Amino acid sequence: MSFDEFRKSWRRMRSDSRNPALVAFNRQSEEFKFCVLTLANREKPGSFRLQEVGDAFESFDEPRRALIIAAMNKLVRWGRLLPRPFSDADQYLSE
Repeated sequence: MSFDEFRKSWRRMRSDSRNPALVAFNRQSEEFKFCVLTLANREKPGSFRLQEVGDAFESFDEPRRALIIAAMNKLVRWGRLLPRPFSDADQYLSE
């Protein structure tokens, strides 16, 4: 058995409630899911439709779940680039 086959079989034996990607995606708002699916669509255009924004992680097939995970990982990396939440006052610049 290859490592990839082992990884798939091990994950399938676990409870879905222990899947970090499923839990993280499903507990987020529709705005977050919209951002994730839009980002995933940039990688592979036409993979997701607007009507699917509210759908649960488990409703997507494996290739599309892989796109969702890749998009969420990009968002995580981008979040680390920002120092903190920004104030509305930051819109004002010095003259």
